[in-house]
Amino acid sequence: MQKRYQIRRKYDKKVLTKLHEVQLHILADFKNVCEKYDLSYFVVYGTAIGAVRHQGFIPWDDDIDVAMLREDYDKFCEVFQKEMGKEYNLLTPEIDGRYACTVTHIQRKGTKFISEASQDLKCDLGIFMDVFPLDYVAREKKAAKRQARWTNIYGRLLFLSGTAYPVIPYKGLVRMMGEVCCWILHYILKVLRISPQFLYRKYLKVATRYNNSANRSSYVTSFEYAGGLKDKVKKTDLFPLKTVPFEDICVNIPANNHEFLSKVYGDYMRIPPKEERINHMPLIIQFEGEEPIRGM
Repeated sequence: MQKRYQIRRKYDKKVLTKLHEVQLHILADFKNVCEKYDLSYFVVYGTAIGAVRHQGFIPWDDDIDVAMLREDYDKFCEVFQKEMGKEYNLLTPEIDGRYACTVTHIQRKGTKFISEASQDLKCDLGIFMDVFPLDYVAREKKAAKRQARWTNIYGRLLFLSGTAYPVIPYKGLVRMMGEVCCWILHYILKVLRISPQFLYRKYLKVATRYNNSANRSSYVTSFEYAGGLKDKVKKTDLFPLKTVPFEDICVNIPANNHEFLSKVYGDYMRIPPKEERINHMPLIIQFEGEEPIRGM
């Protein structure tokens, strides 16, 4: 069985600068579409930290994260091909059945960005921006926990449907047992012909179950990761959005940006030590019109 270990590598400065330029272009084009159609978006997670701590990218970070309420996300998807389809691809398991991940990507055409975690996926993977749609959490506590549990289960199965060898952040016997379980689950899904599209639709059904229900709470979250329920926020606390500088453009952050980042990261204004500066260092990166760069 192939073994994979999470390795922290440092970018060549010129490569990271060029990557940031492409990603900033994606963000600017996305922002223009949202403004044209009156869609609310805001930067989140590491991008939101970068916006308030560095007025741009966290220096070692290599992705952009934005969030939208589900209704705005759906409207964006409807106009994507018309407004951005010439230069970008929108990637979800429904659009490309080979993509086994819950997170929506906007990818620059003519580029490649293949990481250790994504190298087994058979779809085209380019330099990207992550988009996280926010869905309502169930009002009743048990129902909310069930909603979070099943989105997590379907999300993990979805990822395993695309690879038998996910990166497992443990050592020794725990790592070995995890690798064996993932390998077995991957091939069970293959034998049963359970596709990424099927699992993604199951995930979406649970994630969106309360969006139009009287049993929804006042909270929204992204169910794309295991901490979604813990990190839920009141929809009303997100607005009105604030505008802050990000590199040479301005972006939106939620009204409760400080409270949200503090809940997720603690003292997010503290610069972490080098050993905690994690990114998505690719195994292969290719810029438009250039040769691929491998094994950085």
